[in-house]
Amino acid sequence: MSDDSPNTVAGTAIRPGAVRWISVIDPDPLSRATLCALLAGMGAEVRAFEAAEPFLAALRSGPPACLISEVRLPAMSGLMLLRHLRSAQMSVPTILVATDPDVPLAVEAIREGALDFLEKPLVASRVTRRIAALLSS
Repeated sequence: MSDDSPNTVAGTAIRPGAVRWISVIDPDPLSRATLCALLAGMGAEVRAFEAAEPFLAALRSGPPACLISEVRLPAMSGLMLLRHLRSAQMSVPTILVATDPDVPLAVEAIREGALDFLEKPLVASRVTRRIAALLSS
């Protein structure tokens, strides 16, 4: 059975008010906008950033329900961001993404606390399923 409501993408929806927000960090404006549109289509409130530092500044209002971040960011990388969050004892479920990943990078991301590591271009159905699973746990 398919739900055709505007807050559903490929049968995956987020109940309004069920989560805080989802943060997206990606220096590429097109990738960032595409991912934000996909998440908004699920009914999520999305806060987008082009780098880790503005994201960290926004944490003063509390952590997001989850974070999707490019690994390769200007200044602080996605891996450095994971280390920073862990050292600050902030638990933010995180998915890292990369355009040109390799196995050692993926292993390091998981060891640093990422819950998943996805390759770009992102597959919408995989992203929506993973986000829905993260938010329901």
